[in-house]
Amino acid sequence: MTNPLPNKAQVNTTDLDQFPARLKQAVGDKSIRGFARDCGFSDTVLRQYLNGQSEPTRPALLAIARTANISVEWLATGQCVTAPHDLSQALAEKYTYKEPLAFETDWLQTEFPDSFENLMLVQMVDDSMEPTLPIKALVLVDTTDRDLGAVTHGIYLLKLDDRILVKRLQYVAEKTIRVLSDNAAYETFSLVLSSPSSGLSLMGRVIWVGHKLHLV
Repeated sequence: MTNPLPNKAQVNTTDLDQFPARLKQAVGDKSIRGFARDCGFSDTVLRQYLNGQSEPTRPALLAIARTANISVEWLATGQCVTAPHDLSQALAEKYTYKEPLAFETDWLQTEFPDSFENLMLVQMVDDSMEPTLPIKALVLVDTTDRDLGAVTHGIYLLKLDDRILVKRLQYVAEKTIRVLSDNAAYETFSLVLSSPSSGLSLMGRVIWVGHKLHLV
């Protein structure tokens, strides 16, 4: 029995000759940004697939098939699946792709029922939040939690001027937010929300973290 998707991450280039056209058909009338968000990856990645600039990984194919409710085999090869209970289709329904991982859909829906459709995966690029969030750790961000006025205390993905940061935010008083790093080497500072020059906007609240275990 042949496997419609090889165990290796990339599908054959011959199968991808018409892939952008099939992908465009799968996206349909949905916006590229909205479809990419539902798949769990960025619209930049989806545009690369649509333009033939990048080849989709196996988890990406599964995510696209699940989102568009189509066969993985048709998406990858252009051929129809005749088996009524195709294994690849079952996997596509079971897993949600959040680059570069696949999360079990049922688990995400159970753990984050209010934000399941609006989760974003981000990797820590510095050590400012260690030891809570180690460098290279992956964090899930609830992008619905973006109201600065509702902040009391939590860890957020934020934009400060032209920089994207993950920081602990704490409301103190008189519309002042304290920006803290769990790593003591980084200084704490405060921003007044009423000031037009604060340059602070929220992209979402961190609700989950995963990272490599360092054994000693």
